[in-house]
Amino acid sequence: MNRLVQIINSPFWAVAILTVILSSCATTSIDQREVTPELFDPELKKGKIFVFSNQVDPFPMNIRVNDEVRKIKHTQTQIFDLKEGQNSVFSFKGSAVSQNCNDQPYTFDTKAFPEVETYYFLIQKGYDGNKMLKILCFKDFDVSEEAFLRQIENPRSLGGEATQALLNDFMNEFVF
Repeated sequence: MNRLVQIINSPFWAVAILTVILSSCATTSIDQREVTPELFDPELKKGKIFVFSNQVDPFPMNIRVNDEVRKIKHTQTQIFDLKEGQNSVFSFKGSAVSQNCNDQPYTFDTKAFPEVETYYFLIQKGYDGNKMLKILCFKDFDVSEEAFLRQIENPRSLGGEATQALLNDFMNEFVF
């Protein structure tokens, strides 16, 4: 029994146990170039709409882009084909209740900006200012490529265009 206590109390076991604990808490880094190579290839990303879900809900939600509906999970990217002319993006939870902060999809026309060949959207949690009670809902943000890449590389980051827009919404709804 004394020998077992000596082994457990040795510095080797302390380091081994600490290593196991630390490695179990470490997060793995995901190389987005392997997951979504289209995002990093100048030719493959042309004519695409990239949507990244950063809404921190453990359950998948739906994203409708140009009448095509897909499931999307937190920190997942979906890629859709860009149509010439009118396009729309809308995130929602279920078919009965949208839980989107806006009643209508985000729409844009490629003819208005013919030089833009790729669009990037983030889904974030926001507040519905139209309701008496300020409830959490989803917001679909059109962002720059740089902001999109920053967000998918570090989804927990609080910086960026979408976060600034959420802060502005919050200030307008609650403070002013």
